Amino acid sequence: MRFGIYGCRHAHIAEFVDEMLKLGHEFVGIYETELDIAKGMAEKYRVPLFDRGEDLFKLKPDVIGTSAVNNRKIDIVELCNQQGIHVMADKPIVTSREGYARLEKVIRQGRIQVGMMLTERFNPPIYALWKMIREGRLGQVVSFTIMKPHKLLEKKRAPWHFSKEENGGIAIDLLIHDIDLLRWFTGSELDSCSGYIKKTAYPQYETFYDSVNAVIKMKNGVVATLEANWWMPDSYFTFGDGRIFCVGTQGRVEVRTTGDCQAKGEPFALLIRDTETYIRCEDVAVPTTLIQDFINRIEGRKDVIISGEDVLMSSLAAIEIDESLEEVRLC
Repeated sequence: MRFGIYGCRHAHIAEFVDEMLKLGHEFVGIYETELDIAKGMAEKYRVPLFDRGEDLFKLKPDVIGTSAVNNRKIDIVELCNQQGIHVMADKPIVTSREGYARLEKVIRQGRIQVGMMLTERFNPPIYALWKMIREGRLGQVVSFTIMKPHKLLEKKRAPWHFSKEENGGIAIDLLIHDIDLLRWFTGSELDSCSGYIKKTAYPQYETFYDSVNAVIKMKNGVVATLEANWWMPDSYFTFGDGRIFCVGTQGRVEVRTTGDCQAKGEPFALLIRDTETYIRCEDVAVPTTLIQDFINRIEGRKDVIISGEDVLMSSLAAIEIDESLEEVRLC
């Protein structure tokens, strides 16, 4: 397949490019008018950089990847739908109810496949936890706690990152991964949510909130606490310190989704069932990759890890969580 990038405002999209190339697909070019990220990518991969989107489309790509400004991604999805081009977007793919309605229309139409970079499902210890739940090794699932502190690295962020309208805000931008995992782990949809979104600092960014804490109930009764913030110290060895705690009636699991210094950054999981202490879980091979899973969907396979319905329902759940939050402003 031939693929291109339409909108390049976050470096996450390099993961899409690298995986497509590894799978043997042809990278035909990039369209972007803001050159801070796109110029370097075009040089690295030795592809043309266009300042008009139609020039990229003239090369007849089969798949488009996008990391455009978050609230503009839906425009690209609709444009690709008109052209009959499949699209993979960095998360989040939409930031509002209006964007969700437009996304739903495209996905229900079924002309193209729409993907979102929900990379956590392909993280080996997270996949191992899903498999343990599915096999009943933890008994009945009682609750989850998911923590996602991130580095902000303010000086390296583009202005749109600090705009609620353009970025979507911390709940939609960061909790999209967590609510997607909850849907996957439980096989259930969001039932209710309450919580707080807090502005502790950065008064120069009027609509930028730096932390979120939410309590979720899924329709099957599983309860979860979600926490995300932009307060991970810059000195930490990687972008953040992700943790998932799963409580079952017959065992507990902790997943360190970004690893730790002792593990040299490799994610891992700890399990306790009938032992005196936690033991490290055996590695489990994920049967496919994010992009191969998407290609499988394009080719009509049904046994995929992420479906179009997942993209749609996880996006809706993130928006519903965001709408439920009470604001706390300290500056």
